[in-house]
Amino acid sequence: MGAMSPIAPTPLPHLDDAWRERSAGARLAAVRRAAPRLREAILASGRVDAVRTFDVTPLPYPTRFGLEGAALSPIPYLTMTNRAVLVQYRALDGQRQTLLFNPTDAERSAQTPFFAGLQKKMGSFLSEKLAAALQRPKPHEQLASVGLTPADIDWLAFDHLHTQDVRATLGTGPEDGALPPYFPRARMLVWRPELEIFGALHPLQEPWYIRDGIRGVPASRWLVCDGDVLLGRGLALVRTPGHTVGNWSLVMNTERGVWAISENGIACDSYAPEHSRIPGVARFVRARGAEVILNSNTLEMRNEQYTSMILEKALVDRCADAPQFFQHFASSELTPSPLGPGLSPTYRHGSLTLGQMTARGTQASLDRLSEARVAS
Repeated sequence: MGAMSPIAPTPLPHLDDAWRERSAGARLAAVRRAAPRLREAILASGRVDAVRTFDVTPLPYPTRFGLEGAALSPIPYLTMTNRAVLVQYRALDGQRQTLLFNPTDAERSAQTPFFAGLQKKMGSFLSEKLAAALQRPKPHEQLASVGLTPADIDWLAFDHLHTQDVRATLGTGPEDGALPPYFPRARMLVWRPELEIFGALHPLQEPWYIRDGIRGVPASRWLVCDGDVLLGRGLALVRTPGHTVGNWSLVMNTERGVWAISENGIACDSYAPEHSRIPGVARFVRARGAEVILNSNTLEMRNEQYTSMILEKALVDRCADAPQFFQHFASSELTPSPLGPGLSPTYRHGSLTLGQMTARGTQASLDRLSEARVAS
């Protein structure tokens, strides 16, 4: 793990009692009440140093899933862009840390049963054309664009493990092919309920999980969490169950306010649907008295997902140039496409570029220089 091991996260218990409420309505009310305390704790911890986002792959996605059946569109598929998020921050002791969030291995993710079936329906010609169009730089190439290498990464995490195969990301033991890891130092943070899904997939989970996606990964590569955690100054992983049982969101305090990152909703429209210009969305929520539009490809915990999106809205700030929308950055964001007329987001983030990234060797030199100055 290198000369300096990354600092373990600190538990954040502010929502524990709220999530223990037995009825869905009581949980929603309790989460609303407790959310400001959690937000204040994250704000009080400080700010992250730098943020970058990387496009991983655009992908077709059923419109009825992405916008919960609210959009009045005959187009069966919309386009989303899946993104990874790189964050540099200080641990509570001041040590520089680097987290890569949602480092999807796009080639392996294509074997997800749902998407493999979709490609089969499209036929080999269209599938090959689509695969060529979806090519994006590999993770190490993305990191190189900001002066980092895979060895600079301390922590990895996903908002959930739908479609993920992390065997090449984390490496496997000799009995499972001895795959070398993309990220030689990094450990994967995961909320325990999400990891436990792989012990026995339910039939309704099987289309979205790669059954062998964690097989052979050494236990030492995981750090399993049992609740919300503060990773360091201005950075937390917060439980947002519903889209999956073990879903959580990355919440970060930045120079541009607080952001949350997840796939609970696929667009800014999802969190402020009353302001959406996508045909049918605003009318849909008015008719239902709803506050959000779920990313609804799975219905394991629909009530919880709604509550989780309300929590995200309570934690983040509003967009400075469009205050009717929230600073929720969808890890797979609805993207304008000529193939999806009428399905463009009303407002989109596209990317985040904040602060200055620093490579591990550069940071070590800066720390030594600072220590020398103090000593003199």
